[in-house]
Amino acid sequence: MKSTLFLGLLFATKLAGQAPSVRIPRIEADIAVDGLLDEPVWRQAARLDGFKQYRPVDSRPAEDSTVVLVWYSPTAIYFGILAYDREPDLVHATVASRDNIASDDEVMIYLDTFNDRRRAYFFGSNPLGVQDDGVRSEGGFSASSFTSGTIDRNPDFQYQSSGQRTAFGYVIEMRIPFKSLRYGGGDEQTWGINVDRLTQRTGYEDTWTDVRRASESFLAQAGTITGIHGIHRGVVVELEPELTAQLPGNRLDDGTFSRGDVQPAVGGNLRFGFTNLTVDGTINPDFSQVESDAGLVTINQRFALFYPERRLFFLEGIELFASPNNLVYTRTIVDPAGGAKLTGKFGPWTIAHLTAVDQEAGAPDAVANLTRGRRDIGANSAAGLTVTDREQGGAFNRVASADTRLLFGGVYYLQVQLAGSATRDSSGGATRTAPLWDVEYDRTGRAWGFNYKVTAIDSNFAAQSGFVPRTGVVMGHAFNRFSWYGPRKALIEQVTVYGGLPQVWRYNDFLRHRPIEGDGDLNGSVRLRGGWNVNGTVADAFVRFDPATYAQYALSGPSGLVPFTPSSGVFGAVAGTLTVGTPLFQHYEAAVGVAGGTTTIFPEAARGSALNVTGTLTLRPTQATRLFATLTYSRLRRARDGTEFARTIIPRLKLEIQPNRALFFRVVAEYRSQRQAALEDAATGLPLAISGTPVGASRTDSLRIDWLASYQPHPGTVVFLGYGSTLDGDRALTFRDLRREQDGFFVKVAYLFRR
Repeated sequence: MKSTLFLGLLFATKLAGQAPSVRIPRIEADIAVDGLLDEPVWRQAARLDGFKQYRPVDSRPAEDSTVVLVWYSPTAIYFGILAYDREPDLVHATVASRDNIASDDEVMIYLDTFNDRRRAYFFGSNPLGVQDDGVRSEGGFSASSFTSGTIDRNPDFQYQSSGQRTAFGYVIEMRIPFKSLRYGGGDEQTWGINVDRLTQRTGYEDTWTDVRRASESFLAQAGTITGIHGIHRGVVVELEPELTAQLPGNRLDDGTFSRGDVQPAVGGNLRFGFTNLTVDGTINPDFSQVESDAGLVTINQRFALFYPERRLFFLEGIELFASPNNLVYTRTIVDPAGGAKLTGKFGPWTIAHLTAVDQEAGAPDAVANLTRGRRDIGANSAAGLTVTDREQGGAFNRVASADTRLLFGGVYYLQVQLAGSATRDSSGGATRTAPLWDVEYDRTGRAWGFNYKVTAIDSNFAAQSGFVPRTGVVMGHAFNRFSWYGPRKALIEQVTVYGGLPQVWRYNDFLRHRPIEGDGDLNGSVRLRGGWNVNGTVADAFVRFDPATYAQYALSGPSGLVPFTPSSGVFGAVAGTLTVGTPLFQHYEAAVGVAGGTTTIFPEAARGSALNVTGTLTLRPTQATRLFATLTYSRLRRARDGTEFARTIIPRLKLEIQPNRALFFRVVAEYRSQRQAALEDAATGLPLAISGTPVGASRTDSLRIDWLASYQPHPGTVVFLGYGSTLDGDRALTFRDLRREQDGFFVKVAYLFRR
């Protein structure tokens, strides 16, 4: 094993050594970023060209050529991009808000300023200069996907970009100040670099280096730029005071609607940025600019649903806290009064720590401490340690975890995690301790890949600062993937088939008794020339019911309550899905998905059938206007008599208007119509009671509307004006007779001082 690992690390190092390296010139100049590239200094710039296709088929010459010019001054690095297109009239470009150009043509610069092949800044722009930036981190794969690592668009960096369409395609000019970057020490810098170009007309993605999809790392296949010396950054100090005011309204128990008093608040953020270390602090942070979460179908869900973090203070550097099994989940900090955060990289060590005071009405404040440390090993491997602690009154929850991710052979990785928790409730008593362990083995080959994984979580394991929705189980799967690539200009560009056997055991029964649930599934995807995508799945699932889960259930019969005994389970539940997605046309794109078949109705421990339909449509009628529409439909029927158990319909519309890069208007409307029948016994049809109370039918019909106007000339300086309202009704899918239940106006003004 040691020799295999050594050869794998040597192989990865050899690949990195073969990547192109370019020495870029240092020029004492400062130019206007106007998208023209007409200054004489551009004739002295280094040249990056010879792009290769990365997706859908790697290692082919790019169909459209791209040239990137690069040089640097003492204070910034400059990029000039000439993107040639055989059909320049079909270039996709809109005036959009920052990080909202997924439907546009784009060129993205990846800068790995520590040259560790694990984390890189990215700075992107569409043909009109609209920015798209963030951080890419390596780690985490699945057998069904070639996507390496995670992409976090939430950090907003200060840089300048300008672009314009031309007769041959488009031109982009970019200036990235060194103040916006962190990098290692030393008189002369060597940075990892890659350039990624996305052409929406074809759906093709090209890269400067010959990035192979049969690899466990995208960043490890980057090139390098050298010759960077004598650059000036200093200590970056950012102060962002903010003033907010809210005016809430609620409907009272007597049916009247009451408007409360204006609720002003003052808060702020302070940030010190050193060369390789950042310290952030916040007092009374405001999250009023956060868009409401998209509605999800919650009926028949046994476990909590994951909602991504959207709050800016927590998003900065959030990728540094990432660990297997989501042991850090910052949305557990619900109402912070203040917090502080430290993130940095020192040689092979990466450190991240966050402390926050979380307020809770009617209870003592909770103090959360989240710490993650990671050490680079070899060319691309790493080992990490995560420690979390949440204290509230006399209660606490503490978690410690060690993990390692070893890459070898160019396409393999082995990931191992061992964690333990210690928990004491507010009532006192003994401290409960419990383990979690995880082993994952993956191959990301071009034609053949696999992912084998086992995760075991004791029933007493608790991660109050993380997201571990299910405990007391061992979850395992074995997936294999096969891919085929069509020849150049073929109708079928790629076909991928993958399947596996995911299984779940009770924690104490692992490998001693039968699994309690699982399935055998087969998945396929086809990509056609031009960007059409077709995906389908078929699965044969089973569930064994645990009598302890239904211990509080009883049958409500003519003679009173009778103990309820669930059936042994649901077996042979065959179901399938089919999804079709259009290319990203210049003014629209769409997708529709249908899923159906036999399923399990968990609230009744019964067999049923499900039908789920989803549809999405995006319209771009002008460069400044975008309309996003989604529809979710879900219906569950009982197998016993075909009656409806539950039905959910969620239409959602979002309209965005962007007159210029700083001014933005948005309105979001979401209607939720949801109903569920009274619980019945699957065998007799008698009503079911829980804890002695029959569970009757329920329904929800509500409309949520959010309006926002914003002015944001640069990151950190904002003016927000918004209004949100929730209306409830008694009839499904009608806008008549809706009654406002709550609403609120808000205003926010913030200004970023930076030196």
